[in-house]
Amino acid sequence: MSVKVIRVSAPYPLLDSGEYVAVCVEATCAWAKQWKKHMARLVLEPQNYTGRPYQGKLCKFLSLGRNQEQPYAGQHSAFRQLWVELNGGQPPGPEVTMQIFENRLYQITVETVKQDRNGKERAPEHWYSVVRDIHLARALQPANTAILNSSTQRTLSTHSTDQHSNTGNTPPTKQHGQDSFLHSSRNFRG
Repeated sequence: MSVKVIRVSAPYPLLDSGEYVAVCVEATCAWAKQWKKHMARLVLEPQNYTGRPYQGKLCKFLSLGRNQEQPYAGQHSAFRQLWVELNGGQPPGPEVTMQIFENRLYQITVETVKQDRNGKERAPEHWYSVVRDIHLARALQPANTAILNSSTQRTLSTHSTDQHSNTGNTPPTKQHGQDSFLHSSRNFRG
């Protein structure tokens, strides 16, 4: 009798809650089937984090509208507000790219999700972290946009997994092509 190996979803990050400086190492957008809207995903690596070790990718998700044909960021959307903050002014036209988000430093607020979507308490082994707030870290932008702390073991461990979804923070993505935005069967599969 052979033993079948069962694949499970990758671990979700669990950091100590708090305010951190982070660099965006990946910025993508795609249609999220489960949520029926386009989502931008910023993968963030905290640079001044010294808390408990963690695995996974810490992500910030920003809604880009429900039009399946084209992502859209309205005047008051979090995506547009952050884009304008990074650009230092209004968009020069009706189309922008995700490239502006990468290799920039941000002030982020990390919180621990301790309840499920229905408000029911999760057992501590099911807790995970989300980015609740994000802004450009203006005073800390390096002259060159190189990642400041990419060699630590903690940072190296963040390159393989994403975090779980929650109503306050939507599911993970992949960058490998527009149609492969989804990371696990639990997240985004319609």
